[in-house]
Amino acid sequence: MTERPAQRTANRQLAALIAEAGFSNAGLARRVDQLGLEHGLDLRYDKTSVTRWLRGQQPRGTTPALIAEVFTRRLGRRLTAQDLGLDACAPVYAGLEFAGSPEEAVDIVGGLWRKDSGSHAELRKIAFTPAGLVVPSRDWLIGRADEKVARTEVPVRIPAQGRPAPPRLAVPLDPSRRRTPAERGPGQKVSGGDLAALRS
Repeated sequence: MTERPAQRTANRQLAALIAEAGFSNAGLARRVDQLGLEHGLDLRYDKTSVTRWLRGQQPRGTTPALIAEVFTRRLGRRLTAQDLGLDACAPVYAGLEFAGSPEEAVDIVGGLWRKDSGSHAELRKIAFTPAGLVVPSRDWLIGRADEKVARTEVPVRIPAQGRPAPPRLAVPLDPSRRRTPAERGPGQKVSGGDLAALRS
């Protein structure tokens, strides 16, 4: 005998947020479609789609994030798919992607915390692979600097009160005192003069 599929539970969180935002089912579907167009997606949701979400069906793809963004814009506070009761839609790669903004980073960390504080069975489903770290590392290394925290000037060190400033080398080193790579033994460090020679 075949087993019956598990009963879906009604999504009370989504229903409460729809009421709070003052959306009709058709209005929410229309806003999700419009936001999809802003992102280059041709979505065709209607009021029956929203009814299915309220009955517990989980939308696919990027739709949960779009729904969360619709509510974020309407209610004026940051909401995630998990806040809407769309937990099954949480990406398993969360934490491996480079966050584009501080708000997105907070969302990712919050999602990881909810998974960790919930059930460890969820975390065991996620496969670990070192190859998954290649893309985020690359994105972090070659990504643009955040203008909010990027330094435009070299910081000036001010000596502590009562202490003399550290001595600075006023005269550049005599070029004849620099050793060529051939004269240097193995294991000796590269000096600033070597770097200047490489740049020229």
